[in-house]
Amino acid sequence: MDLEKDENFNAFDVELISVMVDPAYKLRPEVESRGITTTVASDTTLRASKDYGALGKSMHPGIKPGHSFILVDQTGKITWRWDWTEDKGEMYLAVETLNAEMAQALAEAQS
Repeated sequence: MDLEKDENFNAFDVELISVMVDPAYKLRPEVESRGITTTVASDTTLRASKDYGALGKSMHPGIKPGHSFILVDQTGKITWRWDWTEDKGEMYLAVETLNAEMAQALAEAQS
């Protein structure tokens, strides 16, 4: 939700997609109650989670993905990622930190 409202993030001209392993019928009420307006995708087969290596950095390794931000270019290549791990404390990445790291990754990708 914080990213959806952040003007600096929106200026990146990237598509924000939240990928969760719950079935769509279970996600829909949560999305609606929280007022989420960006795309939420259901990955019940864990295919996307496996393809992007999101199952390893998790409280449930190999079973469920963790809290990760993954920036993927138009070819499907990961150009930046941040994964929550216990040593990082709170399960949150400050929007300002995400914006700064993404700006750097996008600049490097263009050079």
